[in-house]
Formats: sequence, C-alpha cells, structure tokens
Amino acid sequence: MNLLLKNISLPLSSFRLETDFELKRRTAVIFGPSGSGKTSLLELIAGLRIAHSGLIQLDGETLLDSRAGICVPVRDRMIGYVPQDLALFPHLSVHKNLLYGRRTVDGNEVSLDFNRVVEVLEVEDLLNRSVTALSGGEKQRVTLARALLSSPKLLLLDEPLANLDMPLKRRVMSYLLRIRDEFKIPMLYVTHDRFEAMSLADEVLLLANGKVVAQGSPQDVFNSPIGGQFEGLLKTETLQPGRVIKIEDRLASVQVGSAILSALAPDFAAADSDVYVCIDAEDVILLQTSGASSARNHLAATVKSITPEGLLMLAELDCGFPLRALLTHQSCTGMKLKPGSSVVALIKAPNVHLFPH
Repeated sequence: MNLLLKNISLPLSSFRLETDFELKRRTAVIFGPSGSGKTSLLELIAGLRIAHSGLIQLDGETLLDSRAGICVPVRDRMIGYVPQDLALFPHLSVHKNLLYGRRTVDGNEVSLDFNRVVEVLEVEDLLNRSVTALSGGEKQRVTLARALLSSPKLLLLDEPLANLDMPLKRRVMSYLLRIRDEFKIPMLYVTHDRFEAMSLADEVLLLANGKVVAQGSPQDVFNSPIGGQFEGLLKTETLQPGRVIKIEDRLASVQVGSAILSALAPDFAAADSDVYVCIDAEDVILLQTSGASSARNHLAATVKSITPEGLLMLAELDCGFPLRALLTHQSCTGMKLKPGSSVVALIKAPNVHLFPH
C-alpha cells in the first residue's frame, strides 16, 4: 500500500483536521482518543467527506486534488469500508447483502472468489438468514465479507470490535488476521484500543485533535513519550511480549519476562508461538502475603512507584516483568504501600488476555 495525504484541511466541530502523512506498510492503524478525528479521516479517504483542500493518492492514483479540481466518486475509489454501525441492509438476506458487494465491469465479475470469501469468514451457514437475526459477531463477519467482495485496493475499518466483549473480540480478531494474511488486502484500521493496534498493525498513526502527533511501528509509537491526553489510553494497562510454552486443558502457560503466567488459550495460540500479554490494571489484586485463592497467578512483586490515577492509585510493580495495578487510596494506606514494598499480585487466568504477536 502507498497512501499519501498531503496538506489536508477539513474543519470539524471543535478543531480542524490537518494532516500530512504517507503510509507504505500493508496494515496501518489510526490510533487515538474518541473525538480526535479518526472516523473523519477514514471518511475523507473513502470519499464520504470532501476536504476543503488537499491531495489524496492511493498507489499513485489521485483520489482528491483540490487544486486540480479532481474528486473521484466513492463508487470508483476501489475502497472497501466497514463503518461502526456496519450498515447491513435489514430487508435483505445475508446472501443478498454479500452479492451487493460484488464488483463488476461490463457485466463481468471482478470480485474475489465468492465461495472462498464465504469459507474464510465462515458464513456459509448464515447465507439464507435475515441479517436482523444475526449476533454481533456474525454481523461483523458478514460486513467484512461484503467489503471484501468489492475487491478493494484498500480496506477501511472503523472500530469494528468496539462493541464486542473480550472473547468475541478475540474471535473476530482471528478473522481479521486471516483477511490480512490470506487475501493480502491493505488495511487501514481505526481504534482507540492498543491491544488491537499491537495485534494488527505494521504501522501506527497517533492522532490528536485532528493532527498526526506520532508515526512508526507499534512498539516505537507506544513506547515513545506522548502527550497527556493519551495517558488514559496507555498508562493503566500492562502490555508485554510473551511466548506460549505449552497448552493443556485449554489453559496456556506463557513466559513473560522471568515469570510464567496462566491464561485461557485462544484459538490462534500454539506452543512456541509469540503473543502479546495484556492485563487490565483493575484486574490485578495486591496482597501483602500469599494465601489460598482461586486466582491461578500468584506473583511475588516489588512496588516500584505509586502515583494518583484519577480517583484511584496506580502501582507500578516488578514481578519478573513490569505490571500495573489500580487500587483505592484506602487500600494503599491500609497496606502501607510505598516504593520497595513487597507484595503478591493475584491475577485470574481469564484476565490474562493473549493477542497475536
């Protein structure tokens, strides 16, 4: 993919979207807080919004050039778009929704093979059903299949996992990875979930108030110093690379730093596979001594720092890898926590989330 946006200017309600960037990797993520202009940027590329000025090119083809008076219509941009509301046609069956996505030239179909798309996204058993009778995950797969059947040069996805719970999110993520790896269609993916960004992206754009404030690999962007408005998205979570050692009875043993964690094994995980290990800070429980507990993970840890985090306190821990925990002021006071304190961190296996590396 070679996507170029230059001198883009579009007034929005509270700020102006002004961007200059070029993407050359196959899968890119636009990351940022809600209201930063991510959806508006996708709509510009798709042609659903028109910039007041600027240049947009995809693989050398000009889609928009305000100076030259060029603005390619949406239908001719060869771009597949998966919006947040999915936009399936409720009066049509799944099969007819998919057929609507097929692209033809002079009556000849130029879409990807219908049967192969249906097979990869596992929607064969849904074809004769009404889309109103589908679950959230099923609707996501049907919408992805319809977008693929337009044979796009670029697939735009606007927070497709935002309304799914964690197990369903991981399942749909596996379909996105299959799309990326099998069909090799470039993807531009909007999210404010860094787990999704780390799992999918070759390149990340960090967007704030309509401007790109950082660009690079996921590791470089998420480990770089960034503005305060991103701290709420990044600071209170634990995200570490890990390696699956074994899987037994649907429970994965994962090496993270010098520690071994137990986690529920997702479908994509296999022994010796690299993963990202994600733990919500609110799912970490601290004790002063280890005792009987239903939690699978008991980690001896040392408190490195304690800082206010809104109405709570954020404890930075060292337990063989960096771990973050959120707790109340009262808990901090009651346990007399301070840098250097020894504690035990408890984490239930279902709260250790694994994503593809």
